[in-house]
Amino acid sequence: MAMRKKRVITDVGIYHIYQQANSRVIIFYDDEDRLQFLSLVAESARTNGAIIYAYVLMDNHWHLLVNVKDLTSFVKRYLMSYVRWYNRKYSKRGNLCNGPYSSSPKNSIQSIINCTGYILNNPVKAGIVTQPFHYKWSSVNQYFNNDSKGSRLLNIDDTIVKIHFSNLTEFNEYLINTQPDINDFKEEKDLEIPIKYSDLSERLLVLLNKRSLYELSRNELIVMIKQFYCESRATYIQLASLFHVSYTFVRDVVKGRITPDTDKHCLRGKVSSSTKSAYWDNFK
Repeated sequence: MAMRKKRVITDVGIYHIYQQANSRVIIFYDDEDRLQFLSLVAESARTNGAIIYAYVLMDNHWHLLVNVKDLTSFVKRYLMSYVRWYNRKYSKRGNLCNGPYSSSPKNSIQSIINCTGYILNNPVKAGIVTQPFHYKWSSVNQYFNNDSKGSRLLNIDDTIVKIHFSNLTEFNEYLINTQPDINDFKEEKDLEIPIKYSDLSERLLVLLNKRSLYELSRNELIVMIKQFYCESRATYIQLASLFHVSYTFVRDVVKGRITPDTDKHCLRGKVSSSTKSAYWDNFK
């Protein structure tokens, strides 16, 4: 039997947590179940000093975006309490969820925004609503107008969303425009990642040659993203985090929807083809 991958813990401490029920059974049958779950998450957040950035409750799974030092303690507290409550209510026994919870670290503002968009669009992907703002069991209405069922129980930190979006209209437009991308979004821990993020960072430092990432022109950035994708087989999510751009921007560059205004010679400080090949060959 394959060994489960070691959970990634970071100094930043921001994680996307997601978990589904055994055999996809129903976790939340009614509003009482959802309110109970949110109250237990809130209690665990207070106990563990956790900050919640986003959440969504679906019938058979949930997603949380959280900043917490002790990830295991945070999840264990609310999950065990809810399973006990659920089993008493429905006269059931045993574990409710399908194995250990899954988590994916978020190490940049853009990765947090991308993840927030993915979480809040889950009801759209499931065909429950046509727009995220129509779903009442997510944090989508807690950032600018504080109008949701969960706002009475679970406090949401809106700082990052409000830094990135100036108003509700701008946030709404982002979520709607993100909808076509949600089928492409997958967490790195669920994929067979051919190259580690640390190796990508090392390679980027070589190509930048002591320059700042923010000194790159738009053309240079486009060429470099395309080069990284072709030569390293990095995922869209890895590249978005590495270059501090959106997942959508990376996807459109890779698919040729966004191209540089000039030819590939716009990439200053590039290394020779033989050096590039030798470097990437180590990861093939």
